[in-house]
Amino acid sequence: MNIAEQVFEQLREQILHGTWKEGEKLPSEQELTETLGVSRSSVRQAIRTLADYGLVETRNGTGTYVKRQISGNYMMNIVPLGDLQTEDIVEVLDFLCLIEDSVAAMAVECCTPADLSDLQEIHSRLLTARDQTDLEALTAIDVEFHSKIAMITQNSLVIQTYALLLEFLQPAMRRIYMTLGAEEGIPYHERLIEAFCAHDAACAKQVMHDHAQNRREKFLATRERK
Repeated sequence: MNIAEQVFEQLREQILHGTWKEGEKLPSEQELTETLGVSRSSVRQAIRTLADYGLVETRNGTGTYVKRQISGNYMMNIVPLGDLQTEDIVEVLDFLCLIEDSVAAMAVECCTPADLSDLQEIHSRLLTARDQTDLEALTAIDVEFHSKIAMITQNSLVIQTYALLLEFLQPAMRRIYMTLGAEEGIPYHERLIEAFCAHDAACAKQVMHDHAQNRREKFLATRERK
């Protein structure tokens, strides 16, 4: 995780736990730079990511403000944090089976050439992490890929749900990669990109359905063998 991503995680957690309320202005880039001890570019990138997730909005000439959002504390209680148990991960996988295929179909309808380019770039980094057997990078980039699909929908509820899910998606996906190996999601990501290129929402929905179900079934099979 690079510095900008660390700053994003820190600011996101503060927003979700009420450090700044809806409508409140965040400290300036300069203030955050000094408080966090990081570069201004890292702060700027983190704020841009917060805006992508619908957590803040930047108003020209006045600063960055917290947007209305789902209660972070409520969402965080859905699945326990910290050291996730196998049952917790199965709940995460069950939830993803319910929503990810419809999110993918919605995203295809909204996808721009720039969005498609972003997905391809993220997938390229995923392949590099696979080749280097870097499970930490694989985890982060996999979650980034799925989060990007949520952002493409331009649906604020979908985007904020994924932003809140990040808190337990990261440890859950780490466990899944450790259990299933580095190749688990890559073929599905490639097929998803093909569906996005073809503007085929039905295909994207089916591929994402298969991806989510396969991931869940393989994880359950591994647990049963143990």
